[in-house]
Amino acid sequence: MWLLIAALPVAYIAVVVARASRNIIFWDEFDTALALILRIDAGAGWREVVKLFFAIDNEHRMVTSRLLYATSYWLTGSINFHVIGAIGNLFLVGTCATLILAVTGWERRIRMGIVLAFLMFQLEHFESFIWSGSSIDHFQVVMLAVLAMAALVRGTKATAGVAVGMGVLATFTLAQGTVVWPLGALLLAHRRRWRELAAWSSCGVVTVAAFLYKFEFNPGDPISEISPHSITQITHYWLNLLGAPLTLGSSTLAAWPGLALLALLGFLGARGMATRQPVALFSAVFAVGALALVALGRAALVGGMVNSRYLVLGALAWALVLFMLLELAVEANPARPFRALAWLLPVLAGFNVAANLKFFPSAESFNEVRDRVATSFQQFGADGKDVTRLRMHPVEKHADVLMKKAEERGVYHLPEFSLPADFPDATRSTHLITYVDELFASARAVTIGGWAMLPGRLSRRGQVYVVLQSEKSRLIFSSTTLQRTDVAAAYKEPRWRYSGFRAVINRTRLPAENFDVGVLIVDEGKAEFVMTANRLELGTPEGRAEHAVLAAQ
Repeated sequence: MWLLIAALPVAYIAVVVARASRNIIFWDEFDTALALILRIDAGAGWREVVKLFFAIDNEHRMVTSRLLYATSYWLTGSINFHVIGAIGNLFLVGTCATLILAVTGWERRIRMGIVLAFLMFQLEHFESFIWSGSSIDHFQVVMLAVLAMAALVRGTKATAGVAVGMGVLATFTLAQGTVVWPLGALLLAHRRRWRELAAWSSCGVVTVAAFLYKFEFNPGDPISEISPHSITQITHYWLNLLGAPLTLGSSTLAAWPGLALLALLGFLGARGMATRQPVALFSAVFAVGALALVALGRAALVGGMVNSRYLVLGALAWALVLFMLLELAVEANPARPFRALAWLLPVLAGFNVAANLKFFPSAESFNEVRDRVATSFQQFGADGKDVTRLRMHPVEKHADVLMKKAEERGVYHLPEFSLPADFPDATRSTHLITYVDELFASARAVTIGGWAMLPGRLSRRGQVYVVLQSEKSRLIFSSTTLQRTDVAAAYKEPRWRYSGFRAVINRTRLPAENFDVGVLIVDEGKAEFVMTANRLELGTPEGRAEHAVLAAQ
């Protein structure tokens, strides 16, 4: 029963991630992934490759993620963000598996698994779950740090070597990975393993020195001088980061649960958890220390806002604190190992559901932006052409230059967003409502967009298709779903929020014919369509030219 309960939030997030997964490059990935791959493909020597791997980017040296991108290129000749995203999410799974296996006894492992499932697998972490550019770093550094703590606790020469390796990798994943070294030293000192402490400290000094070699701050970050004001600002933001998971990302009152977290960690340390549950305690302290470093570097930059990717560390600290509190409850009543967990379960479930409800719109908005800018780029071959003026990369023309090189060299290209479909039993509809407000053709693709819905029915993602009917053929293509809150508001029908669609059809899939444009909806296993007054004229000399002529009525 407990295993099934733990599987519920994990399964929900798996479904959300699978639906949101795209092989679409976005924002930071242009520089951390595509620019790197293009230099390697252009014949960069090993010295330049190493320099690129270790280059400072926004106060981080993201060697491990860059190595993953390069390995993808070396193995396949390209890069696939479906795969990178899956690897990033598996890092969180690896973190949880390490923590569960680090405790002894199946009852204790169930308690650990339950709190991790409900606090880690929820949509506060949507940014990392659905964007590989975040998960590949922010999930990875947590797993590496937890592995280092677990390996140090084991206390053998082999595991000590593993711990050093994980510490090095964590340091060169994100800057907060450097917290592993002082924390590991504290663990070894607590266990009076002085010889290992000396070796560990030496490795830490060398690694951190290598990290700091030619270190420079991002000139765009307003790094404040040390002053009473800046210290207060950093401390307050740190407490907000610690408490924000419990306040569902709100920073208004987050400092109070942040203080509570610190007090609980002190209480648990005083109760001997450093000896009885060292992996849990020191992993929680790592999360707290890592957030202190995040606060130091970002407090002046973000204006108090708590980004989704930073909530991972706070949620992990809270999960481990709850686990250790459960352990104290079981020690008080060992005959009932799940009684305290049963009382806590409704709270965990309520938090998980509330977090999913609160952050689901944010996750949907992220997907919406990514889909809009990518489909727009597919159509125009340039960034920033969508009606919303959103971009794949914030710097103008940057995405254009890199994408052109990537397409020419075959190392990456955007996927096709509209693929052929077949509905032989589709019937003409008498009640389907639709309107085409986007109709454009170029040498690259044809875009057909608008909105469509069925009266009294809920609009769902992936149910709208585009029909192209000529004298010779009927072609049906899938479309990307877009939110149309304006349509839902105009019709006073909230169920039509996802009625928007955009089909971007590769020109090579379209014959030189003149088409009537229709829209098809699949609902409850039935396909029905209507033809609109819009025409796509590709059979004329003008239509076969670089820019097709569209006749919209």
